[in-house]
Amino acid sequence: MKNSIPFVLLPGTLMDGASLQRLIATLRVPVAVELLGVEREFDAEIDRLATLVSQPSVWIGHSLGGIAALHLAARRPACCAALVVLASNARPDGAQGAQMRAQQNAALERGGMVALLHQQLAAIYGIRDDDPLLNELLSQAIRIGADRFRHQLRYAAKRPGLLRAASVLPMPVLALSGSDDPLCPPACGEEVIALSTSTLSRHADG
Repeated sequence: MKNSIPFVLLPGTLMDGASLQRLIATLRVPVAVELLGVEREFDAEIDRLATLVSQPSVWIGHSLGGIAALHLAARRPACCAALVVLASNARPDGAQGAQMRAQQNAALERGGMVALLHQQLAAIYGIRDDDPLLNELLSQAIRIGADRFRHQLRYAAKRPGLLRAASVLPMPVLALSGSDDPLCPPACGEEVIALSTSTLSRHADG
């Protein structure tokens, strides 16, 4: 990654950034897209992300990417000038999440990415089988691949969460939440902002 690129995008699970191109275009600055799932363990992946930049950067994280960005900022604040987290949270894994991921992994083993998207993720995200968005997400999932996805599942399961952490986030944080998001409702965004000591931090939902 070139030192001149101050913005880094971390897409969510099974996403490669294609769904966020409109957002990237509005920034009008170079944005490096970094896919999660290189390292097997969450801690090792956070350490890897820290090596990608040689100056404080703006990290934009969606869903699991937001979780990774938050933990990176808490552990390596010198890497982070600011954070933007979309539909994400600072919570640890829960029993419901563990059960959901077990079902996703089982669907993947049974029928590959097509079964995973149609049998598990479509219902979670509220996407109909005839929605073009499903094919777009499937294309991204295929590009991500099963091995990287399994690593991403481990990250979600092993993340410690930050709500009880002694460390806080000194950098500005913008948290964006969907009012009808069943996985990361606006309360999650408020929890994220509560971790920041910056007066510039804001939460918006809609």
